[in-house]
Amino acid sequence: MWAPTKNQKYGVVIYNFDNDEIPQALHLDVGETVQVLEECTGWYRGFSTRNRNVKGIFPSQFIHLKPFKIDNEGLYETVTPVEDPVVQEAASVLREWSQIWRNLYVQLGTPHGDQELWDAVRKAMMDVADWRKQLITGTLTSDQIAQLKLKITRKIDWGNRKLGLDLVPRVDGEMVDPDAVSVVELHQVHVQSAEASQAHSQGLGTLAKKKERRKALSHHLFFCMRDFSYHLGEDVEVFFSLYDANKFRFISERFLVKLSKEGFSNYVEKIHSNCTIFTDLGSGDLTSDLYIVAHVVRVGRMLFSESVKKLSSHNYRRPYGVALFRLAHSVLQGSEGEVELTGKLFSSDEKDFWQLPELVLKKQSNKYSIMSNNASYGLVVSVKVVHGELEQATKENPLLLKNVCITKKLGFSDVIMPGDVRNDLYITLNNGEFERGGKSVGKNIEVTVLALDAEGHPLECIFGGMGHDGVTEYASMIMYHNNSPRWNERLKVAIPIDQFAGAHFRLEYRHCSTREKNEKKLFGFSFLRLMEDEGGTTLRDGSHELCVYKCDERARLANPTDYLTMPSLSRQAIDCVYSLPFQRSPKESIIIDTLLCSTKLTQNVDLLSLLRWRSAPDGIGETLSRLTRVDGAETVKFLQDVLDALFAMFSTDDGNSTQYSGHVFQALVFIFSLLEDSKFEHFKPVMDAYITGHFAAALVYKGLISCVKHMSDHCPQTEKQEPILRSFCSLEYIFKFIIQSRLLFARATGGQNEDSFRLDVDTLFESFAHMLNFHLENIENSQVTLLENLQGTCDQLCRVLTAGEVANHLSNLFNATPVESTRNLTRAKLRAMKNAISSQIFDNDEGRGLLLETICTHLRQHLESRLELVLCGEVLSVIATLTHKHTSKYSYSKLPASLHQDVEVIMLTLFDVLVQVILTFERSAPNSGTDSIVPDVMGFAQLLAAFTTQFVPTHASKVLGSLCAPPPVHEDPLGTQVACMMGILQLMGEAHYARMWEDHLASGMHQLRHLLHSIIVLLADLVRAAVFPSDWFVMRMVTNYTILVAMQEIAQPLIATFLKQGRFDNQLWSCYLNLAVGFLTQPCLQLERFSQQKRHKVLERYNDMRVLMGFQILSMWRELDDHRLHFIPGMVGPFLEVTLVPEPELRKATLPIFFDMMQAEQQAKGSFKQVETELIDKLDILVSENKGDDEYRQLFNTILLERVRSNDPVWRESGTAFINSVTRLLERLLDYRNVMQGDENCDKRMSCTVNLLNFYKNEINRQEMYIRYIYKLHDLHVPAGNFTEAAFTLQLHANQLSWTQRMLHADHLYAAQTETQRKELIYMKIIDNFDKGKCWEQGIPLLEELASQYRNWLFDYQKLSEVLRRQASFYEKILSGKRYDHEYFRVGFYGLGLPLFVRNKVFIYRGLEYEQIVAFTQRIQTEFPQAKMLSHNTPPDDTIKSSDGQYIQICAVKAVPEANPMFDGVEVDERILKYYSNNHVRHFVYDRPTHRGPADKDNEFKNLWIERITYTTEFELPGILKWFEVVDQSIEQLCPPQYACETVERHNKQLRQITLHYKANPQDNIQPFTMRLQGTVDAAVNGGIAKYQDAFFGPDYLVVYPENADHVNRLKVLLSDQIMILEGALDLHGRIAPSANQPLHKRLVEVFEGLRSKIRKMCSTPQSQRSTSSLQSTPPPPPTHRRADSDPATEFRRTGSIINSPLPPLPSDKGAVSLSSSSTSGNSSLRSSQSSSLYAHFHSASHDDDLYAKPQEWDSGVGSQRESRPRSAFISDSRGSSPKSLSKSFNNDYMIVPPPKSSDESQRWRHSRPPSPRTARTSGTHDSLNTSWSDSHSHGSEESLPPLPPRVAERQTRSVSLGGEDEAPPPVLPKRMGKKCSSSAMFGCDQLVGEGVDGCSSSSGGGGLSNGFPASTPGTPPLLSPRTHRTPPPPPIPPKAISTPLTPLSPPSGFAMDSEDLTPTTPTNASMDPHHSLHENYSVPPRSYPHPPPSP
Repeated sequence: MWAPTKNQKYGVVIYNFDNDEIPQALHLDVGETVQVLEECTGWYRGFSTRNRNVKGIFPSQFIHLKPFKIDNEGLYETVTPVEDPVVQEAASVLREWSQIWRNLYVQLGTPHGDQELWDAVRKAMMDVADWRKQLITGTLTSDQIAQLKLKITRKIDWGNRKLGLDLVPRVDGEMVDPDAVSVVELHQVHVQSAEASQAHSQGLGTLAKKKERRKALSHHLFFCMRDFSYHLGEDVEVFFSLYDANKFRFISERFLVKLSKEGFSNYVEKIHSNCTIFTDLGSGDLTSDLYIVAHVVRVGRMLFSESVKKLSSHNYRRPYGVALFRLAHSVLQGSEGEVELTGKLFSSDEKDFWQLPELVLKKQSNKYSIMSNNASYGLVVSVKVVHGELEQATKENPLLLKNVCITKKLGFSDVIMPGDVRNDLYITLNNGEFERGGKSVGKNIEVTVLALDAEGHPLECIFGGMGHDGVTEYASMIMYHNNSPRWNERLKVAIPIDQFAGAHFRLEYRHCSTREKNEKKLFGFSFLRLMEDEGGTTLRDGSHELCVYKCDERARLANPTDYLTMPSLSRQAIDCVYSLPFQRSPKESIIIDTLLCSTKLTQNVDLLSLLRWRSAPDGIGETLSRLTRVDGAETVKFLQDVLDALFAMFSTDDGNSTQYSGHVFQALVFIFSLLEDSKFEHFKPVMDAYITGHFAAALVYKGLISCVKHMSDHCPQTEKQEPILRSFCSLEYIFKFIIQSRLLFARATGGQNEDSFRLDVDTLFESFAHMLNFHLENIENSQVTLLENLQGTCDQLCRVLTAGEVANHLSNLFNATPVESTRNLTRAKLRAMKNAISSQIFDNDEGRGLLLETICTHLRQHLESRLELVLCGEVLSVIATLTHKHTSKYSYSKLPASLHQDVEVIMLTLFDVLVQVILTFERSAPNSGTDSIVPDVMGFAQLLAAFTTQFVPTHASKVLGSLCAPPPVHEDPLGTQVACMMGILQLMGEAHYARMWEDHLASGMHQLRHLLHSIIVLLADLVRAAVFPSDWFVMRMVTNYTILVAMQEIAQPLIATFLKQGRFDNQLWSCYLNLAVGFLTQPCLQLERFSQQKRHKVLERYNDMRVLMGFQILSMWRELDDHRLHFIPGMVGPFLEVTLVPEPELRKATLPIFFDMMQAEQQAKGSFKQVETELIDKLDILVSENKGDDEYRQLFNTILLERVRSNDPVWRESGTAFINSVTRLLERLLDYRNVMQGDENCDKRMSCTVNLLNFYKNEINRQEMYIRYIYKLHDLHVPAGNFTEAAFTLQLHANQLSWTQRMLHADHLYAAQTETQRKELIYMKIIDNFDKGKCWEQGIPLLEELASQYRNWLFDYQKLSEVLRRQASFYEKILSGKRYDHEYFRVGFYGLGLPLFVRNKVFIYRGLEYEQIVAFTQRIQTEFPQAKMLSHNTPPDDTIKSSDGQYIQICAVKAVPEANPMFDGVEVDERILKYYSNNHVRHFVYDRPTHRGPADKDNEFKNLWIERITYTTEFELPGILKWFEVVDQSIEQLCPPQYACETVERHNKQLRQITLHYKANPQDNIQPFTMRLQGTVDAAVNGGIAKYQDAFFGPDYLVVYPENADHVNRLKVLLSDQIMILEGALDLHGRIAPSANQPLHKRLVEVFEGLRSKIRKMCSTPQSQRSTSSLQSTPPPPPTHRRADSDPATEFRRTGSIINSPLPPLPSDKGAVSLSSSSTSGNSSLRSSQSSSLYAHFHSASHDDDLYAKPQEWDSGVGSQRESRPRSAFISDSRGSSPKSLSKSFNNDYMIVPPPKSSDESQRWRHSRPPSPRTARTSGTHDSLNTSWSDSHSHGSEESLPPLPPRVAERQTRSVSLGGEDEAPPPVLPKRMGKKCSSSAMFGCDQLVGEGVDGCSSSSGGGGLSNGFPASTPGTPPLLSPRTHRTPPPPPIPPKAISTPLTPLSPPSGFAMDSEDLTPTTPTNASMDPHHSLHENYSVPPRSYPHPPPSP
């Protein structure tokens, strides 16, 4: 049984779980968190926190349970883990980032990919995860945890900023709970968090770190020596110190590292012995040029040259070398962590060793050299800078700094801490001058330094370097043979303070001989006392020249009193006249420097005189005057003693003042001002400790108050304000002493003189108020200073006075300060108010009430005057924040009366004026050096009108956004003002709102209206303009919630006051409703855009505020009742926005508003036209903005129709129609929106655009929308290169215009102009597009129309000439331009998974230029990537159509040209006719081979039938789209001989064409002509004819199939005609063939003779078989035009024999069959009964043209007409498709032509055709004849397979045969036949069979302009190259160098195809093999690809 869990509620998935076999199993991934609801025997039931809506079961062992807490326990409980907030936040952030990171990874391969961002996010995630792991382990110290948390939160903030996520408001790294703080405080936290996040994201050295460093006044340098590679063989001492290269001096003590002679690696004396920390570096030191200088001293032999074996009892300290390490700026800033530095040792002469560092820095290389060693490095050290106090730095870096010795700075640091105790004396041995002493060389002098106490005992206090213990004696370096040595050695002497007074130094000098037993001989000494006898001051800093006294025995120095009486300094010895115990050497001296760093000893005489004032009371005045000259460091060191002395002087024992009281007061003020210096600010705690613990002057308070009052009274009367300024600056400490003195007095006397004290205080503040009321320029600074220092005064007064009394004093001061005073004084007053509010006074109810009333009054005055708005905002921020803290302690119902009153004061005093300030607040850049704001009454006020009239959200958003573009967060005064207003609203309760409405209503209804209007406008602006940055999500949500509550309260006066009783205010209500809509639709409330986690947090805290506001709108709408008509149509768009919000409950609640609107307008006006118009307009805009979905469409339809049905209004029918119309519009708009993105969706966008275009024109007749989408469609066509379609699209707009002078308004496309001008402009664009699309025939009528306007109406001959020239150029381009006939494809879309606009529909597509079926299929597949391509072309069944998948079926089709009567009876150039064969077509055919009866394996032509499907599109192609839907289709069956006739006829056309070409161009390369003839004659001889003979010419065929007699007879005629064509072609070939080709020509003639004989024999039949009845019943052919390019030579006819006559091709017997009856059996029987034999087609010998029988439909009225066009004039384009011809011999023999429609609907998208060159000569029955007689080209004109060369290479193996069983393979068979014949067996042209079989155009090869000729010689076929016979990808547009101009006599189709492989680089050659592979799937006959013959 499943049981609810109690202790198992929350866990983390530790194993993946995905088991589909288990019912209700929940899929879980590692790391997900789950909430458990129930448990049952090892299983849990619950949900993942990623998706709380999906619940399921999962194994309990897969879950790691975690501690949790439950909020709102019960059905809607919220379970959260109990863990560290930072750990929890890190986990949440990692989950959120991981999704974004995955998306970034997916985008890496796209143009939008960002590798750098992906890497950065990955690293950040790894860091956060690793740090979180460290936190969870619980092994860190508290300091480390704090530091790690800070790192995590900084990294999280950085990542959120990088990824554009929300800012997390933090205080000290912890997230802020928005419910626990006021809006104002939350705003301040956001500002600080934004600055911190921005600073951290910019890396180190940013604002935040600079602030930290500015606070960190002390810096320390950690140092460690890592290696020493020099091996000296002796002990080594290395001294390290810091050197300032700018000042050329050392700034630190020396740190000593001792190395033994074994080397550095063996040196381990103690831990950290090679590390130190240089402390107390100031900020100036870090910016200086610092070096670490290492002095290396060896300890051992005097000279290296001495033998190692020579023993010596002494070790000498000898100079060796110096190394320098420069500290770069980055190192000193601490940005690089611990940095390792290396350096080499430099050496010099010993005499220069003291200045060697300076020589190296100055690069005086002639005085030093680099010492070599075996290693590549010399000395290696590492350094790291740490900041802050040393104690804190040690805590932060315990492993680095713990137990490390300290090396102090020389002198005090920038900050002297009160607890610092230091008593260090530094002695530097500079140089000495010694006598030679009778020796020839200099001495080796060693100086020994000792520190001795008063009794002469040596003190162990001398440090040669830190890091080692102090010594009693220190021996200096020895300079070899140098009587003037310079050492520059610095020692530290740390003498205890109690022994300092009698201590002295002694320097002993010894000569160290290298010969005399290596002994050190004493020869003299010097000494120096540390404290002067006079004055008791210590030894002054600086240089001291000491006397050298001779002494050769140390025993004589045992008693210091013997020499201490002697002068120690040389300047003192000069005046010495008495005898001395020791003889002074006058020529010898030594110079040392001393420096004292002591907090206990002073060298200042003035300070000592102050401390000893009682000993000389007469000099007190002088002593006090000299105090200001004492160094501040000296003063603060003795602060307590100095203060005691001063207060003792200030008053007498009975409290009366003394004559020096004024001077003492000034001295006190001087000391107080010292503490304001940053160097001494840390002594303030010392001062406070003194006041509370040591101060005992209980009677000085009266004197201090009197002094301050004197200063205040004297202020306006004197020009000297400096003392007064200093006094006012020190008011805080003055009052600290006053109050402490008063408390001491009260404690001693039991509270006596209380009233006197209060009176003194009152008098003092009255004096302050009097002084503040003056308007004098010279005292302004004093007034400002007083106000700025009031806070400390009041804090002290609160210790002895009540908060109310202090607040009263402050109020009096504020009121005494004029409102209109100087700017500085005003700002000082506001800052004083801010400080007063922040003080403890505000915590007291009485004090808070007094302060609020005064301060709010002043703030209102400043706000009304627009003075100091920034500071006013700051003051108001503090008021709102502190008031919120007090009120948040209570529920609203239990709020104390005092707090209720305080909120009321704030609201009534400030709220209305604050609203006005924000409305008129225009942010401007601060003035230089100030932060002032220049107010200007514009900005938001300009937006009032936008809310009073129609409110367009998108436009308003842009306007407001531009006005309110947020400045940087830390410079955004508007944000502060808005936060303050939100803070006030947050404080207000229901009673406060009611009081505010009553208060304003009492002043008049206009006042209340103005307030409401201002509030609504301001809130609307805040909602729309987004004052706060977009990533301040928490701030925005709190603000929105506050606005939501406020709007509920604002609704009350709207309903109560401005709705009924004739006081309805339309403007106010409109503003309110627009505000509600703007609130509801703002982006930050659209929860569906958020992540699941973020959405859950919002819902948990605020619910869905959109729903709450939606129901508020609904309730307000219901209140309107009879006033609803005022909001039509203005509110249709806004309400539509509301209903489009994707929240089901909100939609269901608000959609009925439209029904109310329709009903309201219907009742008032009799229709709802306005609602209809506005709804459609706004719907189009809003859906394009990505609003709305299919669910909304269904809800819109369902809900509104249900309301219409349930209410059954009188307008039910029109309402239902309108709702359905809008539903259809929604469907189209959603389809359009869904395909707006992606290049692959371009075609879909076009389809959807046309759907919308049709809807706006046909269903609702909205011309402006119709034209809008016309241009959207045009803009889609032009980038896609569909210029023809773009022109047809623009023509839709042009058709809406007339040639009038009516003025048209300007829009985004056109300026204001007349209708004629606009139409003219559009026509020019159309003509340009037709020109680019090579559709010149369509441009000519437009040019003629323009010419007519210019000629007859506008009389603009200049433009007329231009138009006529353009028209002439179009005519020329028709004849000479290169043009490609596009392929057509049938595309069927099946399955419910496809979009509605293509679902289960069939379309005919017009391919792109040079696009063959492979490329086209790939394009469609790209557009529908989820679709599956059907490999068969049979119609799909209902299973596929009703499935949820996507299926596409594609095949190529051929265009069936439309009849064009204007060319009848006219000789027309083939180049003119060619265009109409492939354009302006609506009918397309597709052929599919089938079999009937048993198949003949030897000859399958016997039962090969063709199923021909004719498709009719809705509109002509080309049109406004490159595809149109199929609206009708019909099927026809072609019998085998009929198909054979088409095949032979097609080949005849090709032969005629190539013959005509070479007759016109005999100079062209003859090879293609030869190959065509060779292939035709050879193939016909070798079996092609035999197959037809065997299949159709046998004696039994017509007996079995008598209905096919006409087709059999026609086939014979066509074969006979082919013989005549070949005869003329061979005759021409013989004349133009060069001599090299003549043998081949003779061979062709011989073979042809045999072929002709065979054909004559096969086609000859007895006369008795001719049907005379058929002859008599056959009418003459209809009249037709004569082709301009016909060849008279081929019209030569021989009389006497039908075989000897060149017979024209037989016209189609289906030419007159209509579309509707083309597949009926009646037509079939009609055709079969027309003739029964070959000779039944002839009338008589005199009518040679009327050879063939015609259908019975032509019998009437046309018998006298005959064909006037030569029968051999056939020209095909380069693809093998014959251009349009109207002659019967050129007809498509299977074409089905529909009758023309009389309705204009059929011509909607069809442009008028060019006029006929001459008037048509036929009428009446001639028109019907022209309609029924197809004017299109043959079926073979559109071919689907690439051409193949003839199999010339096999000719050598063949023999000439005229028939029989041994003939070559039969003609090519279409696919799906049992046996496939050789593709070359049928007339040598593979294409002849391909045409007409499956409808797939095989002209691929012939695509485009390339007709097989090289570019160099137009019309000349290229030589064959075997290298071109490969399968390249689909072709691009051919380059100009390859494309050949289309000549009037282009090569025929067969020629072009056979020569495709001759063209090495033409696109046609490139597409052969791809088509071959694809045709296998589209029922296309397979082809073999023979190898081309070698080039001649």
